[in-house]
Amino acid sequence: MNMLFTQLDDYLTKCVKARKIPGCVCWVGNLSTSFFFEEYGHAQITPKKTVMKKETVFDLASLTKPIATALSIMILHEKKNLNIDQPIGEVLPSLSATGSRGSTIRQLLAHTSGLQPWYPTYLFPEETRMESIAGLNTGKEDTIYSCLGYIILGKIIERVGKEPIDRFFSSTVTASLGSHTLGFGPVKDQLTVAATEKGNRHELKMSKTHGPSNKIKWRKKVIQGEVHDGNAYYAYEGKAGNAGLFSNVLDLITFTRAYLSGEIIAPETLSLMLRDHTAGAEKRNLGWRLDPYPGLLSPLSFGHTGFTGTMVCVDPETNLIIIMLANAIHPKVKLGLMQPIREEAVRIISTILKRRRQ
Repeated sequence: MNMLFTQLDDYLTKCVKARKIPGCVCWVGNLSTSFFFEEYGHAQITPKKTVMKKETVFDLASLTKPIATALSIMILHEKKNLNIDQPIGEVLPSLSATGSRGSTIRQLLAHTSGLQPWYPTYLFPEETRMESIAGLNTGKEDTIYSCLGYIILGKIIERVGKEPIDRFFSSTVTASLGSHTLGFGPVKDQLTVAATEKGNRHELKMSKTHGPSNKIKWRKKVIQGEVHDGNAYYAYEGKAGNAGLFSNVLDLITFTRAYLSGEIIAPETLSLMLRDHTAGAEKRNLGWRLDPYPGLLSPLSFGHTGFTGTMVCVDPETNLIIIMLANAIHPKVKLGLMQPIREEAVRIISTILKRRRQ
């Protein structure tokens, strides 16, 4: 281990020993060099303990949004198969009579379409599910982080790309990278995957406020190798625009470096993705959040997190990349747990690197 990062190592060790999280894998580096790469704790603690490894695969949860969905849309935009300023009612004609018909693809990407943040979409009849989702529009133009918008984007990818989202992402992105674990689940070898929640108790609790959910075959086992997100699992067979992606840290390093180096999309497309598209209190790129840790990294930094405990954060000013994957919701969901852990880790990393540059 790089001795400069002893404070980060001590902090993550402390988080695991205090049982805040069962375990995690953390990598810090840039486009060419690794500064820090360590694993901590356990990939699973119940029904048996499994040691965390650097190769452990994680349910990336909402990291699916920027890495698979937003990127796939921008690939289609770059190829001129669609234009991000098209209203979604033009791309998906079945949505032309809904409250979201005039919302553009760009607005969905930047979370400014007015769509509600969340809804248990598996409670809608399958044959009218997309129309029902598009009808959940608040009419507001504020930045509202919305899983629903990315579910619709997933369907746009499938319609325009003419193949399921998992195959499109594989054929256009991961095939050229030689990735072994970056892709949509389920993961065949469950023993290589960090466990998440025991059952979908959190999802069940949330869904009950929206209607009867007794017809859903709720999972009761420890979820491992299957997407944790209820919408992705119960409504879209584990492959959706909002969640469903899995990876280990090694493949995420390869992906992020290729993404930043213009190997996946052209530099001008990357620049379009990474600029501020909201100019509000909560700044958003296309897929990413802009300046997620104000004062700790540069204003150009961007990143995203996942409900399961995952994070990718990049500072283009210094080419810094931070990847931290944790199984924070195993064996049960604890809301608000990861944000202070992530922020403290980023603060420690920022302080170390500033000293190093002096």
